[in-house]
Amino acid sequence: MEKLPLESEKNAKSLKTGERFLMPETTSFADELTSVRALKCLPTQVYIVCFSITALTVMMSGVLPKWFYILNFMFWRFMYNAGIGYMLWVQSKEMKFSETFGAIIKENRFSWLAKALEHGVVLKNSGKEIPYKLDAYPNEFNAWIFFRVVVNIILANDFVSYLVFAVVYFEIPESIGLGDIMFYVIGLLLMAFAAWSKSDAHRVLGNFAWYWGDFFFLLEGELNFDGIFQMFPHPMYTVGYCFYYGLSLVSQSYVVFYCSVFAHICQMVFLVLVENPHIEKIYGQMGTPTQELREKESLTFRDQWGFFSQKRDMILLFNLSPYHAADVFTFLVVIYTSIIAFTVQGWEWHVVHLAMWRLIHTVGLGTIMKKQSEEGFWVKQFSSPQNAFDSWKKIYNLSLTMNHALFTVVCWHCFAFMPENTIIRPGDYPFYCFKISCGILLVGLNLYVSNAVHTVLGDFGWFYGDFFITSVPHKITYSGIYRYLNNPEAVMGYAGYYGAALITSSYRVGVIAAICHISAILFSKYIEEPFMIKKYGNDVRIVGGLQSEVLKKTKQIEAAAKTVVEKVKSTKKD
Repeated sequence: MEKLPLESEKNAKSLKTGERFLMPETTSFADELTSVRALKCLPTQVYIVCFSITALTVMMSGVLPKWFYILNFMFWRFMYNAGIGYMLWVQSKEMKFSETFGAIIKENRFSWLAKALEHGVVLKNSGKEIPYKLDAYPNEFNAWIFFRVVVNIILANDFVSYLVFAVVYFEIPESIGLGDIMFYVIGLLLMAFAAWSKSDAHRVLGNFAWYWGDFFFLLEGELNFDGIFQMFPHPMYTVGYCFYYGLSLVSQSYVVFYCSVFAHICQMVFLVLVENPHIEKIYGQMGTPTQELREKESLTFRDQWGFFSQKRDMILLFNLSPYHAADVFTFLVVIYTSIIAFTVQGWEWHVVHLAMWRLIHTVGLGTIMKKQSEEGFWVKQFSSPQNAFDSWKKIYNLSLTMNHALFTVVCWHCFAFMPENTIIRPGDYPFYCFKISCGILLVGLNLYVSNAVHTVLGDFGWFYGDFFITSVPHKITYSGIYRYLNNPEAVMGYAGYYGAALITSSYRVGVIAAICHISAILFSKYIEEPFMIKKYGNDVRIVGGLQSEVLKKTKQIEAAAKTVVEKVKSTKKD
């Protein structure tokens, strides 16, 4: 007689009914391919047949046109992002997937499906295989089990079709030079890193989260987001796709690269439209605003005497209001700069102009912040902290906007279409387009980082409010992008500048980008960091999540190497 689980042992709860049940151990896709029992079952056999057919198409590369392999990969990519995305979307909204599955099983329209699942799914309890019976589990769990089967078919074919596509488009260079060797080495390293990141992500998430289990039911207990999750946000969808870019470098095919970028963009759209809304729906409601947060909101956002009105301040040229003098002034200065860009020829004058504003931003504003931190210099010049901070916000935004505007002007004057003085592949138009594409990706990364920084800091932190305001409670936290880096703006906030250097094909822009980046790092080191230590003391984190994990892995590698060396020495002695 089968022993029923105690109420205290039930670790899962239905999202729809709230019914609690004991979730058994499930197997991974790799385990199913290596399990003797699983190999005899219909679901596993379907996996193998499907991706074997996809893999065997590589043998017909001389018969089938090349575009077939692109369409084949795109088909499975859309099956992943659009197909699985739609299934998860309707499941999150109305539990439609589990309801439809339950109706099919209840009406016994596909009796063979129920039998195939019961005979083909391998479950475990305390490491021992147990029989799977649909009647023993809630409908949501059974629907998730069937969903896993569908996901395995799609994901396996998505991966295999990409490999086949890359092999077909692999280009063997006529002669291997230094650039080719560099591409191979970097590509293989990226592929190895992506494989490790996916493996480590699965270690952290387990089968439940790997297969989007929380769209169907909730599992008690907290995930320990260590390893790769301490280093990068959404690692499966971000650095996990380094494999695509690594294989693009190894294949040296621009077609593979552009298809990889498109597939990665599709995956990020899947994250934004499907996963993130569900995460906010399920887990975002669990937290309530703290007393500190409520007090901060009441002090910073008030119609009268608040540090911010209900209207957000202008950041760069966003939130511009024609009724605010400072906004109009900043806008007119940018227009004036744009006119100068078209009337004054030559890049030298514009570089001098940019250097002047960079000095104002780094040295001038840095000095004000330093003196404000040490003796309250800036606030003493005004009748109230509100007026002082309001004036500071306008000056800071003007300086920041002018720096970006003038850098854009310099890029305009330094732009060169396919210059002949490039070191790598001069006169190679496809490589030139590849370089511009990489530049655009870096600009996109910069925009993402800046937005992520503002999302965490808000307007108050963006304008360094804690330098000027002491009455607003502000506790240092490391959430969002700050979970991975202590100062992401200083580390990656100038990626767009380097991207502009690639787009313009200008060494001058690259040097200027490096100088601007170094000035930002110095600003962070000598202005921001001393203030943070002074104000927050021991709450300031020494290293970020990325650096701490790298140090941890380095120590583990050193310990493993030391063990191997000791074993070798002991073997020689014997």
